[in-house]
Parts: sequence; structure tokens; C-alpha cells
Amino acid sequence: MPGEPNPRRRRLGAEVRHRRVELGWSLETSAKQLGYGSASTAHKIESGHQKITLQQLPHFLSVLGVAEQGAQEFWRELVVSANSDDWHERFPGDADDPFGSYATDIELARSAFLWSPTAPHGLLQHPLTERAIIEADLAWSTPDDVEKFVSVRAELRERVLSRQPPPAITSVLTEGQLRQEIGGRAGVHRQAAHLAELARSVPGITILVIPFSVGAHAGIDGPFMLMTFPTGRTSVTIEGRRAALQIHEADVVDEYKRVSEQMADDALSAEDSLTFLDQLAEEYA
Repeated sequence: MPGEPNPRRRRLGAEVRHRRVELGWSLETSAKQLGYGSASTAHKIESGHQKITLQQLPHFLSVLGVAEQGAQEFWRELVVSANSDDWHERFPGDADDPFGSYATDIELARSAFLWSPTAPHGLLQHPLTERAIIEADLAWSTPDDVEKFVSVRAELRERVLSRQPPPAITSVLTEGQLRQEIGGRAGVHRQAAHLAELARSVPGITILVIPFSVGAHAGIDGPFMLMTFPTGRTSVTIEGRRAALQIHEADVVDEYKRVSEQMADDALSAEDSLTFLDQLAEEYA
């Protein structure tokens, strides 16, 4: 049953591919073990072009040896929701890829490490910061466009931050981006106070600040997001203006994990970062 790959099918396909690699199987071996006549069918499943039905799921779990209950439940969730409208279908023109794919992934993720060298991540932006950034983006040409995208972002933020259990989110920010006067001096004040409030009041959110004095740091090469899913798999997303790169290869993912760990070491502790944010908010009040 071929079809267009959507984020949920791609995520399930990535899980199938991870498990095949762990078993040391080629595509040909995987196809044979699953009862398919050719490797091309196995490839379509792994790329998200061919879905797995609910009736087929127990066979896949058995053959691939997916025994952990949490992993089984996550696979089932992906199969059941495979035909649900994704963000780009619900909000055409306002949540097209790469945003639409990222939004689905962050909804599904158990934890995330967020790093952008330009501004706080969208999930953590104060409305004043968010509006200033969206209005400055040439992708939105009319006030109505801006309002619609603000609404989309607000819905995603609500769905992620109110989820139970909440995802564990770690965001590293630099002093330079926190002092960038996005929305004016009031924007700096409100954003710093907002980040401190999120870290104190939302379970699972950790904000870490790299001060000017650190100089060059491990993440200076560019932005990335690490997202870990209920199966324990982690992938890297490098998002651009019109495209995003998703990386699943274990050695590359491990490299980005090392970068994230070093960035956390470069930053102030979580407690000292909160103190920094409080002082910054007071300075720009």
C-alpha cells in the first residue's frame, strides 16, 4: 500500500531501519524475514512510502524482536496515527515542511536538546520575541500571514509543554543572543524573565546559559536539535529556512550527543543560569 511519506510514516520507517541495523540484516534479509519478495518493499517501508497496517504490526514486532512494552506502544501509536492530518495538512501554507515535520517530531519526542545560535527556540520564546522574529522574516508578507503563523506556533507550544508526561527539554543559549534586542529592550527583559519562569514552573525544562567569557564553545559550528523518542532512539535535525536534514546514523548521532554534552559543560549550571536570567531581566527592566 504505497503512499506519500508523512512524518509519522518516516518516523516508523526509521524505527524499522534502526532495528534492522541492530540485527545486522541487509534490506534483502529483512524483506525475506518479513515475508516480502523483494528488498524494494522493505526500502519503501523504511522510507515511509509504504505503511504498516495495524493487522501487520504484531508480525513486524515479532520478526524484528521489538519486545519492550514502551517501544511496542510507540510503534502502535505511529501505525494508528499514520493517516492523521499532519501540521502541513491542517495548516497549509503556514506549517509546510520543514516546520510541519519538525512539529510532528517534537510532539512525539520524549526528550529534546535544542540549540540555535540566533534566538531562543520557538517553544521557549516570549510572545513579544516571537512576533518580532516572525515579522522580520520575509516569508510572511502580510499581517494576516503573521497572525496565522503566530497561532500555529502557539498551538504547537501548548501541545508540547502541556503534554503528560512532559518531555524533558534542555536548551542552551548564549549571552549574546539573550542580549540581542529583539523587540527592543523590553523584549530582552520579557524574554529573560519568561525563560526563568519556564525553567521554574514547567517540569522537564532546563535552560543553560553560555556567558560571553567562555568565548568559542562546542556548538559554535551551527544549530541542531537532538530528539529522543519513546523507543530510546535519538535522531539529529538540522533545520534550515526551506529544508531540514534528519540524521539517524548512530555514529553521527553520537557525535552530536558529545557536542551537546560539551555545550552543557561550557554553560553555567542550571542554578547559575537562572540567576543570570534574573539579573538580565532586572538589568533590562
